[in-house]
This record gives sequence, structure tokens and C-alpha cells, in this order.
Amino acid sequence: MKTIFKSAACLSFLLALAACQQFQIDTQMTPEKEAASIRLECDALESYTISATNPQAVSFKVASTTPWTISRSDNADWLAVSPASSSVSSLSADISVTAVENTTLEDRSVTLTLTGENTEAAYTIIITQNRAGKLYVQPVDDQFAAAGGTLPFTIETNIAWEARSSEQWLTLSETSGMGDGSVMTLEATATENTSIARKATVTVTAGEDTETFEVTQKGMSLDILPVEDPTIDRKGGELLIGVDATIDWKVESSNDWFTAEKTADGMIKVSAPWNNAFAPKTTTITLLPTSSAYGDIKSEVEITQAINFKFEGNYEVLEDGSIKISSGAKSKVTTLDNYRYATMTLKFGEVHFGEKAELWAVTAASGCNIYNQLSLGGNMRVRQDGNLPNSGKSTYKNEYHSGITQDVLNAMTEYRFEVLPEITPEEGYDNVWWHVVNFWINGEINTTLNFRSVYEDDPTAEGAYWFGFYNTTSDDTWYIVKSCDMIAHEE
Repeated sequence: MKTIFKSAACLSFLLALAACQQFQIDTQMTPEKEAASIRLECDALESYTISATNPQAVSFKVASTTPWTISRSDNADWLAVSPASSSVSSLSADISVTAVENTTLEDRSVTLTLTGENTEAAYTIIITQNRAGKLYVQPVDDQFAAAGGTLPFTIETNIAWEARSSEQWLTLSETSGMGDGSVMTLEATATENTSIARKATVTVTAGEDTETFEVTQKGMSLDILPVEDPTIDRKGGELLIGVDATIDWKVESSNDWFTAEKTADGMIKVSAPWNNAFAPKTTTITLLPTSSAYGDIKSEVEITQAINFKFEGNYEVLEDGSIKISSGAKSKVTTLDNYRYATMTLKFGEVHFGEKAELWAVTAASGCNIYNQLSLGGNMRVRQDGNLPNSGKSTYKNEYHSGITQDVLNAMTEYRFEVLPEITPEEGYDNVWWHVVNFWINGEINTTLNFRSVYEDDPTAEGAYWFGFYNTTSDDTWYIVKSCDMIAHEE
């Protein structure tokens, strides 16, 4: 149990106690009272560390009412304690612990133990001396300006040392020397930086000790600032990105789907239309200097755009973002958003329509469907069926068309399905009719039809658009759709 003596109150107590012992005789003194009156106090710390060269003395006080002794854990002749004991009671003693220079390559330590007669009080004090060549480095504590300059750092050792810079643009005032244990101040000098910020590492070695520190120098900044949400809305939009640059710059996009341009206030504006592919679109936006004098410096950020569709049935999204739809009941692609009046345009890649192949383009709203069914060996028609949700009036209508052959389908590169609004009040009704331009193949219109509006009783309703298969065929029909564009029409 250690008690540290630090206050004047303790010294006052001991003085008073000594006075009592000198001028008063306690005729009732018992062994118990005598033991209780013994005090041993010390204000030393639990441990001290001293340098190898020119070690400073460690000092502390001992106050006691009983003889005391300071013993050592070994016979270390490099350490001296004075005084090391007191044969009589001593009110207060100043203790000095001194060490000689440590010329070895290992740290060394001694444990001092302070004890007194007739008391269990005891103190342990650990004295550690660093090994020869112990290296201390205080690194450069600032950043170099782009214009260059000089900054200090310090080395402390008592043996030969070396210092090296990892980069040519940073030089040191001294690169080697013999330490004497004192603190040496060196200088690091940086040349002018005409490029972006740069770093160098300074390595200092003394014997087996090595210390390193990193220095940085400001430069010509060319950085894209952190982007909290690096995405563009799947339905199209733009994203503004901040720039930190001290030189003229330009911006590039790795994907032509995205447009990247410099704004008048020095930001990057990235734009993209409605994502018509079946996989997310991605681009790398690259910030570059306009002058080649700055070398290959650049800053980049990746921007993505999510898809506008959901899939079911037999499908495969291909690496280029197109989709392969194969024969199967309800193998289809549906838009995530609903529309009232819209044009859906499909661009085809490779196609394989069999003898019973089918392609459906459908919009479904308020319980009614309008669809174009291209079904070889079956119906070729445009159809509306269902009832208006509020009045219960039937909207059924079926229009057939011909001239669509297997060869026509296998030569198809573009298909368009349109539902357009047209104000055509029927006698006795004030409603909106559907003007259906259904459908276009390879840019040529095949059918134009009018259907009753399924919205006449529900002006806020919208329809889901989809394309693909409705039935299962057995002739290995499949087609690759490269893109699907949706254009909503105002009423």
C-alpha cells in the first residue's frame, strides 16, 4: 500500500509529533500506541525514465519518525542513491538518485524499495534508463506551401545517425552526423510545386532505431468533391458535383448516355434521360486539366442510374443491358411507373419468331385492358376488354388485322405501341376517348383505332404498360429487346 507525501500539512504533523516526543512523556505508552505513532512518508513517483547521455538526477523527499532504508533490486553500480538510509528518526530528507551514462544497447532499470523499522509501510520506485542511441524525432508539424519553403524538425540521439528523404523535391539540411544526446534542429526544404498536392517520407536511423514521418506539400488542386448520392433518377435528371480546382479543367464521361459539362459557377453537371435499358447504367466522370503541362493528374467519380422495369417469367438480362425474353406464360417486362397516355417503343436485337410466336403489348388500367396481340397461328388483333370501374359500362372492342407474317416479325427492328388522348364526346356522354395508334413496325403504321376511355369514370387512374408473352408456345420463340422508351403524353 503506497502513500505519497506531498503536502505541508504532513510535514507539520510530523513536526508536531516530534515535539510531543521530545517534551512530553507518556507514562501510559503501550506497544500498540507506539506502533501507531510511527510514520513513513515519501513523495516519489512510481517510476522515472532518464536518458542514456547526461542523465538528470531524480529527486524526492522522505519524512519519517523511524529509521529507514532504500534498497535496490540488484547490485547495479550505474545507479547511486544518496542518502540510502537513516539510522535515526528523521523529520525530512532530500533523496537524490543519479546514474552514469548508459553505453550499452539495452534499456536498464532498477527497483528501489523504501522501508522503515517497526512499520509495514513501504514504497517502490522504478528507475529506467534508456539505452545508448535511443532516438527521438520531432517531425515537421506543418504543411509546405505550393511555393515551397523550409520547415524545421529535430533529432535527439547520442550515436551516429542518418536521415533520408524519399523524394527529390524535398531536401534536408543535414543527412548524417554524430549525436551527443542533445536536441539537434534540422531543416527540410521543398521546391515549388506546379502540380497537385504531393507527399514525401523522411527516414531517420540511429543504430537499431528508425523513425519515419511524412510531409505534404500543397499543390495545384484538381479534385472532385465527395458526392453524397452519386446517382441520377431512373426517370431522368441531372446531378451537380462540386469541384476543388486551382487550374483550368475539363470533364469527360465514359458513357455517352450521360452528358457531363462544366457549369458557369465551376461545377460539374451530369445529365441522363429516362433509362431505357434493362440494367443499371453507369459512367465514370473524369476531371482533367486542360493543359498537358500538368501530366496525368485526374479525379474520378462513378455515377449510376437504376432501371425502370420489373421482370417475370423466362428472361435473361444480358451484359450490354438488353433483355432476352423466351416463350413462357406471362414472360414479360413491366414498367415500374404507370401512365395514362404514352408511347412505348421497343428496339430489337436478334429475334427468333417461330410458327406460333407471339408478342403482346399491353396497358391495363381501372380493370380494363388494351392490348395488341401478334400471335402467329392465332389471333392478330387489337382488343379492349373490361368494364368501367364506376359505371360498369362495358368497354369491349375487338379489331383484327392481317398482313403480319412470320417473316415480318423476324425482320422487325422496331415496334411501337401508342395510346393517345383525343377529346371526342359521344352523343349523350362527355368523356374522353382513347385514340390508339396501334401499332407501328419498323417506322410504318399498321393500325389506327379508337376505343372508349377507361378513365372517363376515374380521371386520376393510370395504366401499367408491359410487353412480352401471355401464353406458352412450343416453338422456341425468343427475342432480344435492346431498349424500351416510354414517352408520356399530356392530355
